[in-house]
Amino acid sequence: MTAQEYAAEAVVWSRLAGLLSAPDREEVQGCWDIGEQEAGLELLVDRLREQGPGIGESARAELAVMAEQWGEWDWLGVRIAALPHVGEEADRLRVLPDGAEETRPAGFVLPGHPLAEAVLVPWIVCAPCGRVLARAHRREEWGALSFLAEGYVVFGPEHAPVVLPREEPGAAWDALAALRDGCDRG
Repeated sequence: MTAQEYAAEAVVWSRLAGLLSAPDREEVQGCWDIGEQEAGLELLVDRLREQGPGIGESARAELAVMAEQWGEWDWLGVRIAALPHVGEEADRLRVLPDGAEETRPAGFVLPGHPLAEAVLVPWIVCAPCGRVLARAHRREEWGALSFLAEGYVVFGPEHAPVVLPREEPGAAWDALAALRDGCDRG
């Protein structure tokens, strides 16, 4: 992660922490400040669940991407997806819990591409346009999917897929931006 990406993520972190009451906000922000993002993410999700006012779908999607970025999606994904909804945008983006059915867009062919044989697991859906941001996993020898996504694919009706390998700096954030920016009905 570059210094610029880290700084941009720090802004998102502070905004998400700002959804909490003052003592909890300070505790979550303190986790970022000392480099304990993984613990801070769990604390943030738990406090959001306890306080119960709900979060908007954009904030939920950013929280999901941040959890992915720090390797915590598998641990926190179900809890993030289950956070109460609030706000006018409740129907635009929808974060899916792990276990969503595997899918592959029609015509998705990437001969020779590292993600050509990936299993696509829907992650975030844009309801107005039907586009999907999927996490791309490889199938392990024993049949399970890889723990970490190998990359991200944004696809949908009448849109060419956008493919972002995980090793590209900021790939998960870029995939979320592609999902948001590609919606012509939002």
